[in-house]
Amino acid sequence: MTDIQPKKSSPKKYSPIEVKTSKVAETLANLRRKEEEQAAIKLAEELKLPYINLAAIPVDLDVVGIINEKKAKAAKMAVFQKMDRDLKIAAVNTNLETTKEILKELKNNDYSYKIFICSLRSLEKAWKCYQDLDRLNKEITGRVEISAEVIKKLKEEIKNISDVKQKIEKTKGAATSKVLEIILSGTLQNDASDAHLEAKEENCILRYRIDGILQDVVFLSLQVYHLILNRIKLLSEMKLNVHNAAQDGHFTITLDKIDIEVRVSVIPGDHGENIVMRILNPKTISLELDNLGLRNDLLEKMKEEIKKPNGMIITTGPTGSGKTTALYAFIKRVATRKVKVITLEDPIEYRLQGITQTQIESDRGYTFANGLRAILRQDPDIILVGEIRDQETAKISIHAALTGHLVFSTLHTNDAAGAIPRFIDMKANPSILSAALNVVIAQRLIRKICKKCKTAYNPTKQELQTLKNVLSDLPKDIMPSVLDKNLKIYKGKGCDFCNSTGYKGRIGIFEVILIDNEMEKLISSSPSHVEVQEKAIKKGMITMYQDGLLKVLDGITTIEEVENVIGKE
Repeated sequence: MTDIQPKKSSPKKYSPIEVKTSKVAETLANLRRKEEEQAAIKLAEELKLPYINLAAIPVDLDVVGIINEKKAKAAKMAVFQKMDRDLKIAAVNTNLETTKEILKELKNNDYSYKIFICSLRSLEKAWKCYQDLDRLNKEITGRVEISAEVIKKLKEEIKNISDVKQKIEKTKGAATSKVLEIILSGTLQNDASDAHLEAKEENCILRYRIDGILQDVVFLSLQVYHLILNRIKLLSEMKLNVHNAAQDGHFTITLDKIDIEVRVSVIPGDHGENIVMRILNPKTISLELDNLGLRNDLLEKMKEEIKKPNGMIITTGPTGSGKTTALYAFIKRVATRKVKVITLEDPIEYRLQGITQTQIESDRGYTFANGLRAILRQDPDIILVGEIRDQETAKISIHAALTGHLVFSTLHTNDAAGAIPRFIDMKANPSILSAALNVVIAQRLIRKICKKCKTAYNPTKQELQTLKNVLSDLPKDIMPSVLDKNLKIYKGKGCDFCNSTGYKGRIGIFEVILIDNEMEKLISSSPSHVEVQEKAIKKGMITMYQDGLLKVLDGITTIEEVENVIGKE
């Protein structure tokens, strides 16, 4: 068979006339460029403004979008650099009306600026950035992946915060994705609830919130910070060119067949945008009622209360005190195929099997009040309302509790007694409220002593006196039998496992008001906070402070931790 070889094409030969014509065209183009730049230099001198040639200046992709493309081209201008709220702007002529309008608009948005005169040809270089910006803004999460395999491997290599710092410091020049993977692996390995990236004047600091406490991890250069910021925005489907407004987004990592949602918040700051990534890892939250930290006597009472067919069970406390986790544990305990459970949350934090979970969307009119009305039309047996914030939601929730539904919800009050005047402040009828309420719980989360470095010691004289003063009036069946100099309590010395804090993990401390006939009668009279508190204590309520100190005697936590969270009574 004859092997047929393709003919080799010979290089094209240009005639002398064609070569000469090309050189002439190139010369003319160069002359036109020089003339255009000279004209720009002359105008800059007349206007007493500096001249710039953008062909020799790098244009920052992140800042060109401060002025949208249509306006920028109409005004023949572009932002090419930014430092905090100070802009550097290139313009063909500041006397154009469209240019003046945009400069006025920037000033109204608290920007300051310095104007440079440039040629139109030079300006076109900056305008090309809009094409790149459009391309980046159209990127979807699926094209910017977080590798679950890499994160799993990194988790095995990272044992504590110190390891995170060392790994990041060794990644100089590495891809941005690598740094972000280390940051996320560090949060998962250290059971951090949040990762914070805070821009400073000269650098950016990475911090983890572990067991409710922020801990510094490592400083990043501003260059690395900006690259990570853009990557996180892409993952979270945020706008890359928005820097002066808050943005929210999320992405998901699937690890060991478990979906870990990462909720992202970006807000503008003095030296750049601040990022918070909240890690919603189902593995780090215990939804078992027995693991919340309820004392045995309270646990048995709560198991009975959540079996009731109607009424309200309210948890109170500040943000981050574990209220929603407690409600999830209650719901999980009572959710069976025989009952219909619907939740109304803002947002849905963890997915529970066998129940219907709905999320508030205020911009579409699905508020707590409207959502609660809709839920009641679905014939539920049990309802979870994420938070009672206003008069209307309070009124509907109370009505639902009185008409055959068991309602779980939360309030923002400092203690259990504060829930009663809070409801009354929201115009709840005291007589109806007293009939609707079953239980009010107040709670906080305290850190547990690290099991790896836990050590026993005899309390100081002051610590022993605190224990005696606070616990002396407890009921006899709860009062500890030994409170003398032979008492042993515990603390953590600090080790690699707990990042040298002496604590690892958290548990709840509680105070619970059960609404019986006496308490119902008191609520009907619109009592003050003090009256409710005094009556509850008289009837045997153990305060959160007392509950915390009982956990000190059980070797779970320390007096210092209880007083840091609760304060001294």
